[in-house]
Amino acid sequence: MSKKFVILLAIIFFFIGSFSAKILCSPSTSVIATDVETTINNMTVNNPVKLLLDEKIKQIEEISAREEAERKRLEEIRIAEEKQLEELRLLEERKLAAESKFKAEKELAEQAQKNPKVAYLTFDDGPSNIVTPKILDILADYNIKATFFVLGKMVDVNPSILKRIYDEGHSIGNHSYSHVYSYIYKNLDNFFEELGLAEEAMKRVLGQDFETSLLRLPGGSHSPYKKKFVEAAEEMGYRVYDWNALNGDAEGIDLDKDRLIERFKSTVKGQKELIILMHDTDAKTSTAEALPEIIEYLISKGYVFKKLEQ
Repeated sequence: MSKKFVILLAIIFFFIGSFSAKILCSPSTSVIATDVETTINNMTVNNPVKLLLDEKIKQIEEISAREEAERKRLEEIRIAEEKQLEELRLLEERKLAAESKFKAEKELAEQAQKNPKVAYLTFDDGPSNIVTPKILDILADYNIKATFFVLGKMVDVNPSILKRIYDEGHSIGNHSYSHVYSYIYKNLDNFFEELGLAEEAMKRVLGQDFETSLLRLPGGSHSPYKKKFVEAAEEMGYRVYDWNALNGDAEGIDLDKDRLIERFKSTVKGQKELIILMHDTDAKTSTAEALPEIIEYLISKGYVFKKLEQ
């Protein structure tokens, strides 16, 4: 290194040292320091490397935000698709259940048509002025035909009710004129008289051409002593009908409808053919009240309704 160059360096360091000392000793040193810091900060902010890094960070954040939004969108689509699939599955299950139910009901209906369970609703001791019309109204609501075993003396009292029974297509049977056991079953002559008087009462209302072959003996034909009366009636051309189910409305006074319904259900016993005993006198208001539920019960058990043919 030449002597001149060494001297030049020494001069430069001298001036630098002097300048530094002035700065350090100057009252405005803090101002200068602040300016230096500001300058450094400005250099940092405007640093191309930092600017590029900030731009990359911003891009990465934007990409992450877009990816998060896309993830949420895809998740919403997935949830919607799963919900739609679940709805389709439930719809298919309901469809299959409905088809299965329809098939079962169709099979039951076809089976019922092939081997129907039949219920014959029968009413004794009328026609009455109050209860019989109520029963007729209920039967009309259900489009059911029934059988009425009438008393001649009641026909004489309520002829218009008998006419209504006839006009609405129900069957009418003979149940004697008076229903007085002691007189009817005293001998065959009395028995024949009772049947004849009842027939005459019906003909007076329905015309002389009216005939019925239906007969129910007062109290039924179960007792052994009534055998000869049954045989005599059959020789006259009557078909004698008893019953194999009942609502128990003759088993007490003022029985409520719920008791009649339960009594009736206890007598059905799954029988394929039911001939049901009930009464339509004005004292049997509960019979009319219970009738709709009895009909609904029979329908639920698969019974169809018929009348006994005259």
